[in-house]
Amino acid sequence: MTTSVVISSFNGQKHLAKNLPAVMALGADEVVIVDDASTDDTVQFLTAKYPAVKLVRHSRNQRFPITVNDGFAAASGDIVFLLNQDVNPQPDLIKKTLPHFSNPRVFAVTFNEEGRSWADGGWVKGFLEFKNGRRDNRIHQSLWASGGSAAFRKAIWDQLGGFDPIFTPGYFEDLDLGLRAARAGYKILWVPACRVTHTPETSFNKAFSPRHLQYFKDRNYLLAMWKNMPPGLWPVHLTTLFGRSLRHPGFVIPTAWALWKKLAS
Repeated sequence: MTTSVVISSFNGQKHLAKNLPAVMALGADEVVIVDDASTDDTVQFLTAKYPAVKLVRHSRNQRFPITVNDGFAAASGDIVFLLNQDVNPQPDLIKKTLPHFSNPRVFAVTFNEEGRSWADGGWVKGFLEFKNGRRDNRIHQSLWASGGSAAFRKAIWDQLGGFDPIFTPGYFEDLDLGLRAARAGYKILWVPACRVTHTPETSFNKAFSPRHLQYFKDRNYLLAMWKNMPPGLWPVHLTTLFGRSLRHPGFVIPTAWALWKKLAS
């Protein structure tokens, strides 16, 4: 199996300077970095220091889901390792990951980050409830694979259409993809031996106010559920949604926004 690494980058020079040496040392067949119209010196840094990197450049900021999709479109590997710019992989990441793709029904392997584990959950009163599963030394099936530290079988990614741009600027696009993969009969595995170090520093926090950011999260959470909800759960979902909006009036705004996005898509 051939391998690609895809990194979505925005104003990420300092992160790439720290993490790219470890990424390049993985020995993937190619490394693809999509620069999402950075305003720092990311492009100049990559051109000068890492000419072997396949660099895709956006002329305007497209945000995370579209940027990742463009990276996958440029990637040629059978297995694509999707890493955030602030993720540092362990040297044996590819070696530990690839054997799990011997099962053709495995779509993705999500990596072991400090403080996170596999995504456990299910439908409760018409809402998809989830949490970090119990951390142990066993492989678990996960509801989704992290959009910032996971490996994906590209053929299935292409079949499913990748991340849905409706989730732009980001959040829950990976949950949606995981739910779609499960409906299609594919598996997502959390493998504790596949380790990365992730020190999150999201550009969202600099671009949006905390309230606006929460609206995005709530809107996209609803969109992910509405896209993937079993038909029989709609009555109880609407009842629960109405009660939540009464208890938390601020939830009305992302609900209306999600409805508008759904109708417009």
